[in-house]
Amino acid sequence: MKFILATLITLSSVSALAAATVKITSYTYVNGTSANRHAELCGLVEGAETTPSYVRVLVDPGSRNPGSYNTIADADGKFCMSVVTYRGTATANLFGQEPTESAIAR
Repeated sequence: MKFILATLITLSSVSALAAATVKITSYTYVNGTSANRHAELCGLVEGAETTPSYVRVLVDPGSRNPGSYNTIADADGKFCMSVVTYRGTATANLFGQEPTESAIAR
């Protein structure tokens, strides 16, 4: 009985996480040029049933040395962070999920 209850709780929490998505709303170089490696990445978590939402951003995925950044989205689901990028690419996802959004810095 305990096993069935634990399984149902786990499945319900996984399905609640699956409904939430992360969208990258902006990803821009600080000085407007790729010569500067600093960029600002902002996004929005939609459909989260609990707050805060924990977001993982992977900068330069697929490179030899991708950067991993973690942040917390506020009650409205919004987040912004400063990152360092060499390729100008990024993906974002909630902890425990596959990346749902990718972006290229402008």
